[in-house]
Amino acid sequence: MEDFRLIQYLTTGQVIPTESPIHRLDPRTRLLGFVGMLVIFVTGHSLPTVTAALLVTVGVLLLARVPACYAVRGVASLIPWVLIIAVLQLVFRIGDGPECVEILRFGPLRITWCTLEFAGVTLVRVLGLMLLMGLLIWTSSITGLVHGIETLARPLDRVGLPAHGLALVGAIALRFVPTMAMEADRLLKAQAARGGDLRQGKSGIVHRIRRVLPLLVPLFALALRRAERLAEAMDSRAYAGGRGRGQYVLLQMKRTDWLSLCLVALFVVGAFAWG
Repeated sequence: MEDFRLIQYLTTGQVIPTESPIHRLDPRTRLLGFVGMLVIFVTGHSLPTVTAALLVTVGVLLLARVPACYAVRGVASLIPWVLIIAVLQLVFRIGDGPECVEILRFGPLRITWCTLEFAGVTLVRVLGLMLLMGLLIWTSSITGLVHGIETLARPLDRVGLPAHGLALVGAIALRFVPTMAMEADRLLKAQAARGGDLRQGKSGIVHRIRRVLPLLVPLFALALRRAERLAEAMDSRAYAGGRGRGQYVLLQMKRTDWLSLCLVALFVVGAFAWG
């Protein structure tokens, strides 16, 4: 039955209540800090820049008192794939140029400092993005993130984009992830009880496709049914959008929040200037 417990692979909503300084920050501070570090990881093209961002992310994880098992579990499953991508980049000489210094040549294979740095940037970038996403999930509740997104997106109301609606859609989508995982567990067990060979131990792309196809149609039907029930429940409670609604939770920025945002801004500017 361990093969059919998909809920154990989810980290959405699993807040680690360590009461660290990162947990006590305003949700908007965590979101803006996440966006700032995300920009460095995505747009940084030099190995020192993304490495510095990775070290800062690891330092914030330590400051948040996140157990190492949580941080390693989310990254360890992707390391083999990232290594394969890095090796392919070396083989196909991605990032190479005529001015690059050659390090090794073995037949048609030519490795230069440029290709080696490009592969290293890819490896560090993916690991950093995984840790950064985990940091946001492990230190922020879904409710807090929704309030933060709604407050930050409130200026979009002036251009016709409802901030409350966007935040509500994000909250519902996040809430549905564990629910759909539980429904997938039930479908897997039902298929196995009827003689379906759905074990995860077997490898091969054909077996994986055959394993997933019997779940798509009933899972899609269950998702539509739950969405219809949710819409009926909202209509029965006279929900008519966020216009004119008050705020139950009022977010207030503290001195530590402003200081944290200044540190993130200085690091982003310094990373781009250095890169």
